[in-house]
Amino acid sequence: MSEMVKRQHPYYTYTFLDMAWSGRRERVYIELDSNTIEGRQFVDLCTGQRGSSFLNTQLTRVWNKGKAGECVVGGNYDSGVNRMLSSDGYCGKGTVMFMSHTDKSGEFIISTKGQCQKFGTKVGLVWDGLEVFMEAARLSDITQVTVVDCGVVVRA
Repeated sequence: MSEMVKRQHPYYTYTFLDMAWSGRRERVYIELDSNTIEGRQFVDLCTGQRGSSFLNTQLTRVWNKGKAGECVVGGNYDSGVNRMLSSDGYCGKGTVMFMSHTDKSGEFIISTKGQCQKFGTKVGLVWDGLEVFMEAARLSDITQVTVVDCGVVVRA
């Protein structure tokens, strides 16, 4: 395990995703629950520690575009997997969920408007930059939004 990840708080990890489209670049900070398998996998995909990462992946779709329960979906996903997201409850605005497809791939789902159906496993919350995903959700083609950098926020 890298020294950077070892220095993190034992119960939560702060990560970032730099999102870019149309000549702009915005950073989103996410607080993750590091006590879940899915939370640890999300961290691994932010750091590239296990080989795969969110780097250079796109947002892929918007659920309930413009309506209550809107969510954006993106990340490192196995294109051979064609699973529908399944609901197991409800979550609030800014909730980060993760659906693992393999031990090295999965999709992140971020709630952007009010209460939404919970897809996958809740792994954290956007603590700064939710407006980036809210704006991306309004685009006519969300696939133009790319993760151009990602990682763990190191706290001294």
